[in-house]
Amino acid sequence: MTNPLTPLYDAVAWVIMRLHAGLGAIFGPSSGAAWALSIVVLVVLMRLLLVPLFIKQMHATRKMTALAPQVAELKKKYKNDRQKLNEETMKMYKENGANPLAGCLPLVAQLPVFFALFGVLRAIAEDQPKYGLTPAVVASAQHAKIFGVVTVADRLLTSLFPPHFSSLGTPQRIVILLTVVVSATTTFMTVRQSMKRGMTPQMDPNNPMASSQKMMQYIVPVFALSGLYWQYGLVLYWVTTNLWTLGQQYVLF
Repeated sequence: MTNPLTPLYDAVAWVIMRLHAGLGAIFGPSSGAAWALSIVVLVVLMRLLLVPLFIKQMHATRKMTALAPQVAELKKKYKNDRQKLNEETMKMYKENGANPLAGCLPLVAQLPVFFALFGVLRAIAEDQPKYGLTPAVVASAQHAKIFGVVTVADRLLTSLFPPHFSSLGTPQRIVILLTVVVSATTTFMTVRQSMKRGMTPQMDPNNPMASSQKMMQYIVPVFALSGLYWQYGLVLYWVTTNLWTLGQQYVLF
């Protein structure tokens, strides 16, 4: 069955090769710096395109926060009639120009690129010149050392359940582990900043959902720990997008 994301895989591979060609002319085509910066620049370009969506997300979430007391009143009024509650809630959102789904737009827009990059890096790791990748580019990515230690295709675990370590040496494992820790930490920071700055609708502290919302800032970073299984290029991608989000939220707020 044909993968519907194949055209996106091809596009991401094309962009990566163009970026690597330009940066390789500066740092050397076989340098780790050229490959690491190719991924960083890819993130920056993508996030610049998503700035309008982020602004839309910010306004939508603030509208949701402002409407929270009215939603609470509706819940009290129609606590025994869920259908009426849903109808009145959606009517109120429509009248006030609020969209509960707008807050998910930036994340949803990023995921296809993330999966496409995962596929491209996996092709490199498996020495498969596809998606438009040339054998020379694949060979370069497999041997270029980032921080003089790891390649974009390296990963610490080859399987999660049960955990199975790859055949990397201790220096490579340490670098990957430290970067994954940075990834999880910056993920926690972005979620916490989002909650403190009003990007997450505020709730009554007595509402059970409020404690769940607070726990999310500790649960979400656990996802970043799956970076132990990702190719190192993806971990760099995740750290870069987190740092961009922190800076973007700080400036726009």
